[in-house]
Amino acid sequence: MNEFFKNNRLLYRYIFISIASYAFVFISLYLFIEILKINNQEAFCLAYALNYILLYVVQLKYLFRTKHDNKKLLKFIVYILSFYGLANVLFFLFSKLAIHYLLCTMLTVSILMPFRFLISKKIVFSD
Repeated sequence: MNEFFKNNRLLYRYIFISIASYAFVFISLYLFIEILKINNQEAFCLAYALNYILLYVVQLKYLFRTKHDNKKLLKFIVYILSFYGLANVLFFLFSKLAIHYLLCTMLTVSILMPFRFLISKKIVFSD
């Protein structure tokens, strides 16, 4: 039973960090696209790149409460490149359907979030 509550707390922290992370993405997208007039696809790539850099530190220290080592960093880089590529493909496909960039982002997030959590927990940040 204790393991159940521990996993639920982890899931809640993951959801909170994800919401903050995606808020950062949405705010960045708005800033890049509406204010700085950067192309939608370029803005999306830039926002996610910045987000992933911050995400490594936050997940390492506050979510999975583990220490940095080169193996984790390498796994995280592979994880990020994989999901970065998938996110860009999904965003591009949704954009081709003439869906607003914010809705494209929400759809992309909704599809990838469960997979990201499982892979982070079971592979990337596991000791």
